[in-house]
Amino acid sequence: MAKEKEKKKKINKMTLEEVEEALKKVQEHMKNFNSKYAQHLLKRKHELTQSKS
Repeated sequence: MAKEKEKKKKINKMTLEEVEEALKKVQEHMKNFNSKYAQHLLKRKHELTQSKS
């Protein structure tokens, strides 16, 4: 058990940088933002950018 599988971080715990990185991966692999995962990431990004203002 030297290498344990990384736990995925919940979207509501992600920082803005982590959300943007995840969105890049989604765009790379899925080519669009139609999935529920991508929609939740976009919603989280919007929440984080609103709180900065």
